[in-house]
Amino acid sequence: MIEKVFRQGIGAVGAAVGVLSVAPATELRGIGLSASDDSAALNLELSERVAPHVFTLEHPHRVVIDLPHTRREHGIRAPAGSGSVTGLRLGVQPQGTLRVVLETRSSLPIRTAWSGHALRVSLGSTTLASAPVAAPAPVPAAPPASIAPVPTAMPAAAPPAPSPLRSAQEGGERDVIVAVDAGHGGQDPGAIGRSGTREKDVTLAIARALAARIDQEPGMRAVLTRSRDEFVPLPERTRRARQAHADMFISVHADSIADRTISGASVYVLSLHGASSEAARIIAERENSADLAGGVPLSEGDLTPILLDATQSEIIGVSATAAERVVSALQGVGELRKPQVQRAGFVVLKSPAIPSMLIETAYISNPAEERRLRSAPQQERLAEAIASGVRSFFAQNPPDGTRFKQQRRLASAAAAAPTATP
Repeated sequence: MIEKVFRQGIGAVGAAVGVLSVAPATELRGIGLSASDDSAALNLELSERVAPHVFTLEHPHRVVIDLPHTRREHGIRAPAGSGSVTGLRLGVQPQGTLRVVLETRSSLPIRTAWSGHALRVSLGSTTLASAPVAAPAPVPAAPPASIAPVPTAMPAAAPPAPSPLRSAQEGGERDVIVAVDAGHGGQDPGAIGRSGTREKDVTLAIARALAARIDQEPGMRAVLTRSRDEFVPLPERTRRARQAHADMFISVHADSIADRTISGASVYVLSLHGASSEAARIIAERENSADLAGGVPLSEGDLTPILLDATQSEIIGVSATAAERVVSALQGVGELRKPQVQRAGFVVLKSPAIPSMLIETAYISNPAEERRLRSAPQQERLAEAIASGVRSFFAQNPPDGTRFKQQRRLASAAAAAPTATP
């Protein structure tokens, strides 16, 4: 029976997210890096030229190069970091985009240039000289991934929502829709602080503040998965987001731990390869048991594994990029428990077509943070930071047919227009 459900689930996932699959036409055939303490040169050998999108991120410093409709040739590996580059990695983004990320010790000026089919990216004071390009190397078969469970399937009567990166009329001006999920609720109180503060109450207050803040942003609109003190099973939360055609899903929580001195916020995205830390694994297991607290037993669908296909990888990649923006924004509000995006197998993040993140806003088990979580001004500050990070992400990654996309297109046209000389 489990095998039957597994096959049906994979078919449903494939049908729901097939719109995201775009066959890359360009190959990355070589990658080389040379770096000193204050500069670096990256060479990307491609089968043909593409229109790269290059931008920077902070905390930590990163240079991101998105190559549309590109895949890496089998055997291509990212070289190790050196000098001013502390790390280099490759990842798959939606619609067949290959992402190259360089982590750097500091912010460096960037220049790009083409030489034939080779894209040269220089950082710092270096010239665009060729760095040695690594040839493809045999890659051993990857060990089987640790597969996490999937929530029960959506009822057949509920149609799947379009992809968050769905195509729409280029001239459209729809709002970006953000589903805000207040963790726990009803008979499931969540964690309880030393002074009796219930997680379900503070998450609802923060979720409402976040939704109100998002609604104030031109081009953005929020929907709440719960707007009152009610129990909502985990699969139902993502189903409501899909019914609302959400472009992003944000689940709000407040962490708890036996050590009451521990404090700080953390942001999580889905992992299908195991948790990024033991603490992340424990938190995911605790949040995944929320349905049991609400009296909902685990079903066969909850235990069904899912395949790590290209689409799921793309959605996780988008989620991580958005979560990085939120992490950066939260640094201005208070302490971060983890300054990097964390990963674990949260059931509530397993929508196959919506970028999703879970935010542990603070430790309700810490008496000082418990007091702050009950404070309306602190709830507003958290909402402001999260909304700022989300807006920053959509400004850089606007879905088609949205006001963000139109604004970006107009800005590009204005920048390309010839400037009149006096």
